[in-house]
Amino acid sequence: GQFLSAIEVLEESLDSCDFARKEKEQALELLAKSYVEAGETGKAETTVNILLKKFPHYDLREERNPEMFNRMVKRYEIHPKLTVGLKSGAYWPRFTTIKTYSVLDGVDYSPGIQDSGYFFTYYGYIEYEFLKGLSVNIDGRTFSIRHGREIIQAPSFIQIYIEDDRFFEFPVYIKKYFDLGKNLYVYISAGSGLLYFYEAEGTIALEHTEADTFTGKNTNFDGYMGNINMIPLKNKYTGIWNTGLGAGYKIKNLTFFLDVRYVGGLNSITAPEKSYLNPTLRDEFFYIDQEVNINHFEAGFSISYTLFNSVKKKKQ
Repeated sequence: GQFLSAIEVLEESLDSCDFARKEKEQALELLAKSYVEAGETGKAETTVNILLKKFPHYDLREERNPEMFNRMVKRYEIHPKLTVGLKSGAYWPRFTTIKTYSVLDGVDYSPGIQDSGYFFTYYGYIEYEFLKGLSVNIDGRTFSIRHGREIIQAPSFIQIYIEDDRFFEFPVYIKKYFDLGKNLYVYISAGSGLLYFYEAEGTIALEHTEADTFTGKNTNFDGYMGNINMIPLKNKYTGIWNTGLGAGYKIKNLTFFLDVRYVGGLNSITAPEKSYLNPTLRDEFFYIDQEVNINHFEAGFSISYTLFNSVKKKKQ
């Protein structure tokens, strides 16, 4: 019942003592409760505001508090505001042919790019939660893919092409959270983004004989060319779309997630109409790209850390 004495001791202690975080949280809680019991509502509300801004993960245990104090705390809406994170997982790229181009009549150029299996990747992201449970996100990562293409035409035309590609990818998306209680969350996400194609190096091998009626050449030919800069024959910037879902567990400012996502290409990463930029590849090795876009599925886990929390009083 010594509320006024408690207020005096707590105010002086908070000004002069070097409290540990948990001690300071307890001192502010007790000070706010003391103000409530002493009838100083304005000071109680100010102290609750300070308490929640310094300790946004304050655990309200209603059975231990005056009803007025509980109501003051419940007037605030608290959620992460700015978060950074790191994702890691398996990545399955797939190439989809949009249109096939040909150089030689009679040669079937329809065989597509052979998928390169899966690999592991990691990347970072930034999240801004502008409303509780609703955020805008941007990811940033770089990845590499090796793929090949074989064009074999009887009786004796064999063309093997291998390419190493490197990309920057920037998915942008909206994420919606659903609170399951006990620090458990699930989310769904959807958005678009940008794919930047910044490096492509090709290698080609070609074999044909006198029996070959496609090339118009009269002699046997075994050709090889490596370290071909293919970037001039690509579209450096293409659009992407993405959709995903996940489940997470939150411990104060740390959250651990299991994530799955699908990313699809909106247009072709190749530009076959630019084949004239490498006449050797087109006219001597008889190679031309297909129009293709790149899609991928990914599954893995992520960890995020909240840099800043939003602590706002609800509108009455």
